[in-house]
Amino acid sequence: MIQLLRVFTSVGFVGRIPGAPGTYGSLVTLALAYLWSSKVTDNILVTLGLIIVLTVLGVLASTRVAKSLGLEDPGEIVIDELVGQWIAVLAIPNHWTYWVAAFILFRIFDIWKPWIIDKSQQLPGGWGIMIDDVLAGILALLLVQGAALIL
Repeated sequence: MIQLLRVFTSVGFVGRIPGAPGTYGSLVTLALAYLWSSKVTDNILVTLGLIIVLTVLGVLASTRVAKSLGLEDPGEIVIDELVGQWIAVLAIPNHWTYWVAAFILFRIFDIWKPWIIDKSQQLPGGWGIMIDDVLAGILALLLVQGAALIL
């Protein structure tokens, strides 16, 4: 069972690629989110529902995987990047510049972890693993959507 959870939390072992697993997880998410919105559905409520389900499953699975590995936040867990990056591109204009901006902003906030994003990591188990990326994604989304309104 734990191996199946590791496949899920590492997003098909993307998180086990050496170097920058969080960045790789975010890049994979851009492709998945684009395919989802162009080939499956562009319905924001359906997509938001999927993101919520992935977040809850990510919390539960990350808790188990982190505990089994004896680590607080294992680098191989990138389901949090998948969720956060997908939030960052949720319903943004369909132009590559917005997608690139959302990617860059999400990665900056995920790495830098300003204020409440950093504090959220203190939550127990999978909550601490997932919520900082959710918040980084929301912040990136707000900035990209704000820029889209102005431009």
